[in-house]
Amino acid sequence: MNGFLTYLYIQLRRAVKLLPVMMTVTLLVCGCVGAFAVLYLGTEMAGQNKKYRIAVVGDTTDSYLGFGISALSVLDDSRFMVDFPSMTEEEARRELAAGKITAYAKVPDGLVESIVEGSNDKPIVFVTATGSKVITGFLVEELTEEASSLVVRSQSAIYGMQRILWDNGMGDLWWEATESLNLRLLDMVLNRTKLCGLEFQGMANGLSTEGYYFCSMLIFFLLLAGINSSPLFAKKSRELMKLLAARGVSIYEQIAGEYLAYLFLNLCCLLGVFLVLVPVFKSGVIQLAEWEKMGVEILAGFYVRMIPVVAVLTAMQFLLYELVTGVVNGILLQFICCISMAYLSGCFYPAGMFPDILKRIGEGLPTGVVLRYADEGLMGERTLGIGFGLLIYLAVFLGVSMFARSLRIQRG
Repeated sequence: MNGFLTYLYIQLRRAVKLLPVMMTVTLLVCGCVGAFAVLYLGTEMAGQNKKYRIAVVGDTTDSYLGFGISALSVLDDSRFMVDFPSMTEEEARRELAAGKITAYAKVPDGLVESIVEGSNDKPIVFVTATGSKVITGFLVEELTEEASSLVVRSQSAIYGMQRILWDNGMGDLWWEATESLNLRLLDMVLNRTKLCGLEFQGMANGLSTEGYYFCSMLIFFLLLAGINSSPLFAKKSRELMKLLAARGVSIYEQIAGEYLAYLFLNLCCLLGVFLVLVPVFKSGVIQLAEWEKMGVEILAGFYVRMIPVVAVLTAMQFLLYELVTGVVNGILLQFICCISMAYLSGCFYPAGMFPDILKRIGEGLPTGVVLRYADEGLMGERTLGIGFGLLIYLAVFLGVSMFARSLRIQRG
């Protein structure tokens, strides 16, 4: 026992000597990531208030064609998302190339005549840039199709009704029936939003955008700590391990002493980050919908919740250094595992965007488990079930580390 305490004391002293450098690097990295996150979120929130602009090219002076476009531009709820400015095709092409409009719709000559005749063989052409075939591109394409469908179907219905009246000798009802049908079609447009409702589930695991990025960047920072703390593993050698074992410091005590010192180092760095976050939250630069008041108490409680996360990730990083020889190899392994596991687990993009098989793999990875634990902790939910999974990973990582250490000593 005395040998273990002495070895633990030596490792803690090494960690304390490394702490100032680690803290400086950590705060610099977190400052850069935080500044990027604030700028990104500010741009994203500003983009949410930006309207799509779909230009209309062609003659829209016909009464029913103008009615369809005006209904969408003035009366329908889509006016809060989309504008339909009129332009020439040359102007529309320039605006599209400059990114000032999302797309434009070409109204062909003779459109109204084709509708009157019932042929409808002159479709409205939708033009958009090749690179816009993402979700926004499909969205505006659907909106344009909706506008053209409204124009064509309403105009066909009105002309068909008028022809029936004239063919059956009821021409005197022509104006009254036309007005009545126009009002019915208009009422259909205005009541479309009553057919469905919106329910917001959050960006990932029920979190707001800010909350998701806060937890994700926090986990990613803890993963990067495995690279920053490489000097702590610089002087490990097989001969030293054998010497310690010969002098009574068993493999288990070696692993325990080194792991606890490494855990202390990571917890101190995380504490430094949280201390910096206190004035940042109080100033209102960052606001999380999950936390009504950004006080010291809330951050302190969340820091305590994050201790199991730090323990598991520290054990994982410790194992990665134990599996290879040489600090350079350890850093490369840390970097590869850090980037790949963070990506698959949803630290960069919500895991729901991935195929089901990748989503299941990401959720089962240690990074996926700790991210889900942090997300639920941020929302103040119980985390006992996921906490049990963290304990299993912690035991596995430390157990494999001890096994790898014993193999390394035996090979010597």
